[in-house]
Amino acid sequence: MNLVLLLVGLQPWAGSTPSALTRVFVAISVLSLEMQVVTWSHVGTMRTLPLVNGAWAILMLLFWRPKGAADEQPSVSLRQAAPWPAVLLLGAVVLVLNVGLPVEAADPYHLERIAHIEQTGTLEYGLTADSKVNVLGWLYEMLLADLRQLPLVGPLVFRLHGLLGLVLLLVGLGALRSQLRAGSPWPWAVVLVVPTLFHQLVLVKNDLFVTVPGLVVLMWVVMRSATASWSDIVWAFWLIGLTVATKLSSFPLAIVAMAALVVHHRPVWRPLGAAVLGSVLGVLAGGMLFTLAENTRWYGDALQPLAELGNRNGGPIEAATSIGRFAISLVDFGVITRRWWPGRGGWGGTFGLPFIWSVFVLGSLARRVPEARHALWLVAVYFIAFAAVYPDADLAHRMALAPGLLLICLAAHFVATTESVSVWCRRALVPVTILSGAQILRSAVLYWARP
Repeated sequence: MNLVLLLVGLQPWAGSTPSALTRVFVAISVLSLEMQVVTWSHVGTMRTLPLVNGAWAILMLLFWRPKGAADEQPSVSLRQAAPWPAVLLLGAVVLVLNVGLPVEAADPYHLERIAHIEQTGTLEYGLTADSKVNVLGWLYEMLLADLRQLPLVGPLVFRLHGLLGLVLLLVGLGALRSQLRAGSPWPWAVVLVVPTLFHQLVLVKNDLFVTVPGLVVLMWVVMRSATASWSDIVWAFWLIGLTVATKLSSFPLAIVAMAALVVHHRPVWRPLGAAVLGSVLGVLAGGMLFTLAENTRWYGDALQPLAELGNRNGGPIEAATSIGRFAISLVDFGVITRRWWPGRGGWGGTFGLPFIWSVFVLGSLARRVPEARHALWLVAVYFIAFAAVYPDADLAHRMALAPGLLLICLAAHFVATTESVSVWCRRALVPVTILSGAQILRSAVLYWARP
């Protein structure tokens, strides 16, 4: 309810898909800050905030008249973000599964957290619950709890969480295609059939939610960070701070973005100041400082509850093993590492054929196209940092979805706009898309057939 009102109030800012992405996350940031305030002040709840946000929306619609265009980039409409036949096919599959199956979370604590936020109307900790309910972020769950408060349609909107995720993905793809100066949308169908992406549209999980801003920022690092203005850097690091605060496994995003600033900008102090400012805004909006303060208040230590959750490599040998497993998993379709290292947790599938195809495309262009070369190095650094920390990285490509999608999106872009792409890479795109689509249909049937 509150999110919808905030988005309505930002409607005068409407324009291109990059501004649409920014509007969405500005609204999310404002709601997050409001919920932190009402939790700490004990004044109001999620159910009383619509009075404030409704009044704000009316004032914005009546009196806000933004000057000039919202973006300097050429706009790509939501309809052009990806080929619509592919969008409609994927949307139909997701709709059937969302409506026909019970709402299920990948991890139980997601639904527990949503229920607790609905019950209390705040972000108050529930100390009788699993500690994951308290300390593993709350932004995504807060948004779903808020949308479920919509009059009449709230429960239906909550059930259609997968379609909401698909719309958010299309907003992100539209922002990317605006950065890349568009081109034909048809090669971008391959982005919609990435196996691990599909699971985020079926189960309640926050991976896709943090992937979209992370993907847009990674594309910005590759294509625009070298010439970015001060305000662009603040914008990018606001999204980075928000993403990392929501899901700590996104920390390599900050590493690669900061490294790009240091390499490209001289003197470096001014862009670093912008990065710090943006990061602080994002961390506040993502609730990291709120969570650390609440951890200290209720558990006596800001980090101890997180440390007790485990799921971290304990030394260089474990880190090296994890990196090796993850490298194998990028090409083994989720088979080899599960057999060679059984008995571990993790779910969600791999990047599959689209990722393997994208590496071949970008590798063939790396000498002639600097952006292809930079993207491959950036993703390699991201993957190594991610796998060095998480022992189940090979089973959880969903936690590094943004860098994987970055390569696939860039490869689709170059196929659509660059004549020097090998004819074999172009021809391979068709069977890759068809076979990966068939894999998604198989997953959909397996979801439906479960007891």
